[in-house]
Amino acid sequence: MELMDTVAVPRSVVSALRQASVTGTATVLIDRFRTTARDGVARPPAAFGEVLAWLWQTDADAAVIHIAELMKQLREHHPLAHVVTPPVGFAELLDGVRECLPAEFAHADLLISYTRTSLGDFYGG
Repeated sequence: MELMDTVAVPRSVVSALRQASVTGTATVLIDRFRTTARDGVARPPAAFGEVLAWLWQTDADAAVIHIAELMKQLREHHPLAHVVTPPVGFAELLDGVRECLPAEFAHADLLISYTRTSLGDFYGG
């Protein structure tokens, strides 16, 4: 990740930004699934990976929750979730998450492993 200036952001703003990231990412993925053939990988946009890498560095559990929130959107909460058949698989999403993380993010394997362990029972690990 590129070094950047930091700013203090209220928790309510961070929550709003995270929610927008999840909802926007789910919309992008669902649109892709509706218009192109799936290849077994649900590739979130790079911006989702940037947010996820930052979350991992500040709070690993928040990063896992961020992925869980995206999975919930893709399977249940997004208005178009039920048009994706079959539903997005957990492994399919984790493979895509790995690909959207910044190239210089050194903890990709750990993030994916920790997420798989933490959420596998819920999403068929």
